[in-house]
Amino acid sequence: MNKVSYSYIKDVLLSGTYETVVIAGAGVAGKELADEFLSEEIAVFSIFDNNPQVGGAYKQIPVETPKKYNENVLYILAFGSKHNREEVHKQLLSLGIEDEDIFTYYMDFEDYEFRSTIPSEYYKMIVEEMALRLIGKPLDLDEPRTYNEILNWEKFHVQDERKTYLADKIQVRKWVSKEIGEEFLNKVYYVWDNVMDINFDMLPDAFVLKTNNGSGRNIIVKDKTKIDIEKIRQQLKDWLVHNFYYVGFEIQYRDIKPQIICEEYLEGLAETVYDYDIYCFHGKPKYIWCINGSHRGNCKASFYDLDWNMLEFSYGYPLDPVLAPRPQYLDKMLEFSEKLSRDFEHVRVDFYGMPDRLLFSEMTFTTWSGLRSFVPDKYDEVFGKLILGKSVKNRGF
Repeated sequence: MNKVSYSYIKDVLLSGTYETVVIAGAGVAGKELADEFLSEEIAVFSIFDNNPQVGGAYKQIPVETPKKYNENVLYILAFGSKHNREEVHKQLLSLGIEDEDIFTYYMDFEDYEFRSTIPSEYYKMIVEEMALRLIGKPLDLDEPRTYNEILNWEKFHVQDERKTYLADKIQVRKWVSKEIGEEFLNKVYYVWDNVMDINFDMLPDAFVLKTNNGSGRNIIVKDKTKIDIEKIRQQLKDWLVHNFYYVGFEIQYRDIKPQIICEEYLEGLAETVYDYDIYCFHGKPKYIWCINGSHRGNCKASFYDLDWNMLEFSYGYPLDPVLAPRPQYLDKMLEFSEKLSRDFEHVRVDFYGMPDRLLFSEMTFTTWSGLRSFVPDKYDEVFGKLILGKSVKNRGF
């Protein structure tokens, strides 16, 4: 199995070594490759795919299950998923196809340059393939009913400037300060547009650097004397120029002006402080997601009802079987989350329960980008029903 570029494949086909070409894979990579061939007037004999739901034809090219054709056929594996690529490669070999006649057209769907430069018509297909890889089942994005389906449907059908404003970690502070009070916000030391504007000599001994335009883009500094400044600058620069939108096509991040924030380091936040994320539906809190060690690799979480009874399901994180202590600020969190969520069908309002104070964390509109599994699976539909309510007919599906 040879990993090759499109230009190499084209040269091989034009050399006359093979009479025709078959593409294995009817997903994003396969269709992208087929489009390239058609634009060069190179005929594609067939597209292979094991999924019966994608049978038929793509731009008059037959889509069918894998088989061996006559001699002088070049078979090209076109998958973003390594697992799918390897499985179909084995399948072609089992059909008696010689390995030397199988090429791999490799496109890394996790690659930023790939995602940020392909036509937007392919975004939905990428999300569907991500769902198959991360959840293990297809999404119905035509008539979405589950939580994950609705979140992913909204990526392509709902654009709300308010969500962009509130997903911006700088702008949301202005709104939260006005709604519930500045005392519930962590201290911000500086905001910069450019990494070269950062004067590390002016920063405290411990601090946190983050960008405002995504999730998980944090650098925790506990001791300034032990940091590699140039490495930090490069990481922040990468985050500024790489639009978080292309990670999972969460539309609220696309138009945020990227900036850098330096804020107060909170002792124990990364290791021992619980995250309390309030799932709100139509302006009412419904579930509390208590996360133990959100900055650690062995993080666990559990859901609670509003009376702090542990519930039986999990989402994304492994279930934490240990009953967490009832937060001392529970009533205040529920009050604030109701106020902050009042204008939305669904949003997650996140807080940190520090020993001496309650702090707002963020507003989250697409938990896990809608690309993680509920355990048990039935809660995917339970959460979906909470979003839909009686508004199905007004949503366009």
